Amino acid sequence: MKPSEESHYDAMEPVRGLPARLPAGENMLWQGEPDWRVMATRVFHVRKLAIYFSVLLAYDIASTLADGEALADQAGSLLQLAGLGAFCVGILCLLAYGISRTTVYTITSKRVVIRAGIAVPKTINLPYARLASAGMRPYSDGIGDILLTPLPEDKIAYLLLWPHVQAWKFAHANPILRALPNAAAVAGILGQAMQAEIGSVPLPEARIPVRMAGRITAAA
Repeated sequence: MKPSEESHYDAMEPVRGLPARLPAGENMLWQGEPDWRVMATRVFHVRKLAIYFSVLLAYDIASTLADGEALADQAGSLLQLAGLGAFCVGILCLLAYGISRTTVYTITSKRVVIRAGIAVPKTINLPYARLASAGMRPYSDGIGDILLTPLPEDKIAYLLLWPHVQAWKFAHANPILRALPNAAAVAGILGQAMQAEIGSVPLPEARIPVRMAGRITAAA
């Protein structure tokens, strides 16, 4: 079974985050969502954007004072700049919140399922037998990303999964479970599930997922 996607715009999910009820012999091991605050800072870079507008505002204030003008005379333009910065940061935070609320990551005994999409929900099925490797990228406070690398012959559209993909890997998109609280524990669940499932499948050595003591190793 290869990676596949389905649209659920008009359909109700029989099970949250899944396109259908799990077949006999497949069990749900974990389900969760990305943290919207981490999405906002690490995917949409709202902190950097806020700093950028702050620098622009500080520069305009310094220039006004250096020219001997009163700040009151430039209050309108300064407020406009501050308002524009707040609007841009707010829009990106709202987008991160919407993406997080409409995304569900599911780990079963046989696959990873990503349900994502605000306007048009899509479900991506990633069977373990079709994954070349998996790795964890840890951040602070136990939050991290889990990177999944499909086999070279399995193509996944970058735009279909954005932002749940590795940045700039357009030709061969690598799905990511982003901004996971307690990511190490989730990686352990995934690593054990992949080991149990792929251990029963005669795959070449290159296709065995990278793992250590049942836990996925840190990705570079």
